[in-house]
Amino acid sequence: MTDATDSVPEVRHRGFRPYPKYTESGVEWLGEIPEHWESKAVKRQFRVVNGSTPKSGAAENWDGDIPWVTPDDLGKMNDRVINEPSRHLTRKGYESCGTQMVRAGSLVLSTRAPIGHLGIAGTAVCTNQGCRSLVFRRLGDERYFYFQLHAARPVLEAAGRGSTFKELGSEDLQSTELAVPPLYEQRVIADFLDGETAKIDALLAKKERLIELLQEKRTALVTRAVTRGLDPNVPMKDSGVQWLDKIPAQWQLGPLKRISPEITVGVVVNPSTYVQTEGVPFLYGSDIREGRAVAATARRMSDEDSKSLSKSRLSAGDLVCVRVGAPGVTAVISPELEGANCASVLIVRHASTFDSQWLCYAMNSRIVRHQVELVQYGAAQEQFNVAHAVEFVVPLAPASEQREIAAFLDLRTTKLDALVTKIREAVDHLKEFRTTLISAAVTGKIDVRDAPDQATTQGGAL
Repeated sequence: MTDATDSVPEVRHRGFRPYPKYTESGVEWLGEIPEHWESKAVKRQFRVVNGSTPKSGAAENWDGDIPWVTPDDLGKMNDRVINEPSRHLTRKGYESCGTQMVRAGSLVLSTRAPIGHLGIAGTAVCTNQGCRSLVFRRLGDERYFYFQLHAARPVLEAAGRGSTFKELGSEDLQSTELAVPPLYEQRVIADFLDGETAKIDALLAKKERLIELLQEKRTALVTRAVTRGLDPNVPMKDSGVQWLDKIPAQWQLGPLKRISPEITVGVVVNPSTYVQTEGVPFLYGSDIREGRAVAATARRMSDEDSKSLSKSRLSAGDLVCVRVGAPGVTAVISPELEGANCASVLIVRHASTFDSQWLCYAMNSRIVRHQVELVQYGAAQEQFNVAHAVEFVVPLAPASEQREIAAFLDLRTTKLDALVTKIREAVDHLKEFRTTLISAAVTGKIDVRDAPDQATTQGGAL
């Protein structure tokens, strides 16, 4: 297991110093801790309280005034304080099961589905069996231990047991070792991390917003090119479609079935019968990214089996479109995927009537995405069917313009995509640094007691 010291050098090179003296904690994930700190099992610092669920079909158990927290509530939190979970129990519901109230300031941890979501109770709450609450036995700063348990998440996840789903048992949680500094130092570290993570989070929000704006710009660029062409002075005509407005006068407008000779769905009964580790790629919707299908899927099918399932076999230039889960995302089959097979995804067969890359851009434009949204259905997973897809209306440019539009968009979107990739790399680095900083502070690898002189964002380093 990787201990907290492995990623400390980056934090220290930003100006954070180590403590003067250390002692061995005897705990693998903590490593050495400051000499005046202690290593304590969770059960020495907290009382661990289990949760429970009343009978779900009994209406009298629900919609009362007792806050009842689940792992889903913890996973959806934008703040660390739990004030208003999605469901509440009545007094009868509370008394009918084994859940217990815990006071404000207690830590609530999801211990299954998944392990590690975390919050601080802002008021007295109870939980379901997917959570365990940590109630202080002695004085402690809940913010410090909130950060400490976030740093310990890999340890908690590794302690999970079970085949269907992993669960962190009460005894395993209670025996988890934590680094515990004196109370005043807990507060100093928590104050420091509050300030520094707020700076990082603000910077992350700006970068995420910039990614959104660039993606919006990309979508607008694609939509304009595939509906109005590249010449701003070309004569226009009414499309006859309210949500499409005008299109170039020499363009046509028609359903997808007029453009492609065959629009179908990859149908492979019992894919597991065919899928293996060698052979041609076998694609699901999850293997499709906008503009490209992922060739590096681990799923494979023998070439012989692929040929026998001809309806689902793909040729270079075919388009594949996600039908279920993320409806509408479309990619072009490249020569390296020739002969690949697929299940469930929509297949638009290539023909001389269209340039594949142009149609891919058109399919990923707001025009087609809007039509997908109008016909998609399903609560758990949104999807659409072939009968709807064949009627999707597409503005059809002349063949020469299709190639020009595709070449133009290839150039412009490549630049935008490269910029988005660069920003995402910066986001990943910031998130990694945030995690490293928290871990280093709560395990004593850096001394933040004079933190005002040690800013993580000094010199624009982040």
